[in-house]
Amino acid sequence: MQKQSKRQRQSKRRKRLKMRAPPVEIPQAFEQFVRSIYPETPVVADSLESMAAAAIENSYGNDLRPVLAYLNELLDGGHSDAELQYVWSAQSPRYNFSLGGHRVFFEELRRQIIAKQGKPG
Repeated sequence: MQKQSKRQRQSKRRKRLKMRAPPVEIPQAFEQFVRSIYPETPVVADSLESMAAAAIENSYGNDLRPVLAYLNELLDGGHSDAELQYVWSAQSPRYNFSLGGHRVFFEELRRQIIAKQGKPG
């Protein structure tokens, strides 16, 4: 059996989800960041704020500027909730949101990353 490329898998997933392609190429830093979110513990899954804080904490000091730049692009007002859902779902995350919840979570992530950047490491 021939191994499928990442692009082929994403295309199949997009067809299955009946969503448009992402607004732009999804940066690797964002892919890795989303895959590192593990909301299995009750404390983390308690709220979007705690889930975002845990995700940032689990980034182990990695440069979050590329993630922030992509979040800014996604949240610039030009992307639908369905597009944001696709961007999230394309990473095969361990957690999902109802339609519209992706935007709220992305906004919370952005807020916390900006706040963290203003504090000394």
